[in-house]
Amino acid sequence: MLKLKSLLTEDPILGKTGVVGLSQIDKDTANAAVGGGFNDGETGDDSIPGGKKKIPVGALKPAQSELIKGKAFGMLVDFLLRNKYKNADLGNIVSADNYIMDGHHRWAAIYLIDPSTSVNVTQIDLPGQALVTVLNTMTVGKLGITAGNKGKGNLAEFTGKEFEKIIDDAIANGIPGQFPKSTEEVTKALGMVPGANGDAEAGKAIVMKNADKMPDTKMPGAPARVEMPVIDSDKVKMVQKMLAKGAIDIKEPHSPEVSKAMGESKALKEHFQKIANIIKKG
Repeated sequence: MLKLKSLLTEDPILGKTGVVGLSQIDKDTANAAVGGGFNDGETGDDSIPGGKKKIPVGALKPAQSELIKGKAFGMLVDFLLRNKYKNADLGNIVSADNYIMDGHHRWAAIYLIDPSTSVNVTQIDLPGQALVTVLNTMTVGKLGITAGNKGKGNLAEFTGKEFEKIIDDAIANGIPGQFPKSTEEVTKALGMVPGANGDAEAGKAIVMKNADKMPDTKMPGAPARVEMPVIDSDKVKMVQKMLAKGAIDIKEPHSPEVSKAMGESKALKEHFQKIANIIKKG
């Protein structure tokens, strides 16, 4: 089955170069910017609202394409055996236009089970491209992380035909690795797929059908996984609260420290100006 391809369009505000990758974030500027919003003379002007939201997993979209099929299937089996996929908390941040910043394998696993089921995410009121730059600034300036995670796999390979191979192998041999599952557990899990009614073969067919429906292109303008934010699930709430309070000095007037630092980092300054326009319109 052919998949629907997302339309690669230029962002109307951010343009063709709408994202500042993690390796492009100047450390001194990020250090000054995070917290600078409290010292710029205008309390709350940099505030970016956000919070917990329940969204159907099928409405979420990938910001990266480096996903591993076997890892997603292993999570699928685990979610089903523990009955933890309904209303699951993905522990991640999602943009206003529903692009996932992290937690792609958890998203993929639940999508393969049932695209209509809802999950809990932390949604930030910025479009995807702008949010990547903001979160990369937070990754460097607050968390002190300057190197991203290397990605493996390819979302374009998430097809029914490919998952048929993975499922058949798991039914015959189980799932090895850090979180192993026996052949009996795999068979039981597949029978627990909504609509399978205890029939592993029916569950397999449903998973394959869902795989063919998955979007297979990442967010337009998104960089490689290694250039994406690194914000673990235990840091999500803290980051959301800081953004809501206006911690990052995005909008003018800037604090003296941020103004000085931005003189050395024109790329980030230009992107902050564009993001400031989005915040005004929001």
